[in-house]
Amino acid sequence: MSYQILTRKNYDFFECSSALQKSVRRGYERDALFFGIELYASGYSKYLWKRIFIMVSEDIGMANPDLPQRIQALYQNWLIIADKNVSDGTLPIIHAIIELCRSPKSRHLDHAKVWALFSDNRPDVPDYALDTHTRRGKKMGRTLKFFKEEGSKINDEVDLGNPNDDYYRDMFEQTLDDWADKKIGDTGYDPDNVIHKNNKVMEQWKSQNANLFNQ
Repeated sequence: MSYQILTRKNYDFFECSSALQKSVRRGYERDALFFGIELYASGYSKYLWKRIFIMVSEDIGMANPDLPQRIQALYQNWLIIADKNVSDGTLPIIHAIIELCRSPKSRHLDHAKVWALFSDNRPDVPDYALDTHTRRGKKMGRTLKFFKEEGSKINDEVDLGNPNDDYYRDMFEQTLDDWADKKIGDTGYDPDNVIHKNNKVMEQWKSQNANLFNQ
């Protein structure tokens, strides 16, 4: 036996949801607001927010990379406002829907999702991934030198224009070389560079090295 889920104004729930998203895609702001608030006022606020979060990636994505943070902030506002007043809770929802409608859009992420989930692409593990952090890389005799030259390589690198960046990069490369040559260990150039996993381990270390604290 089939049944139909209806909204307060007797719209089919699934048709209402579909109309919301298709209106957002086309930038039909007033229709999107109507169908969004229809879902909200019919008690489907949790579903509505889930649909809004999906649209942020599915229909906008890389065309507006800052939008997910703004929508998340609006959701947090809604949690605070709607807890006291359901009617006032429409404000962040309306804000979110208008943001979606007026935003530049791209379906690229949804297209990429289909490729990632359903293509028959099965690439071999690339040679540059087989460094000292992998079993095969170790068997191949690859050291931190290979990691420095190949494994840590990035394309499209941005020069941030800060003189500290050159210093950090040079330090990184020198550290890998010295580590490979066993000139330094886990604490680097300072034996006091001890990092404890948790407070319990730190207290154990202190008790074992009590003489260091009694000098």
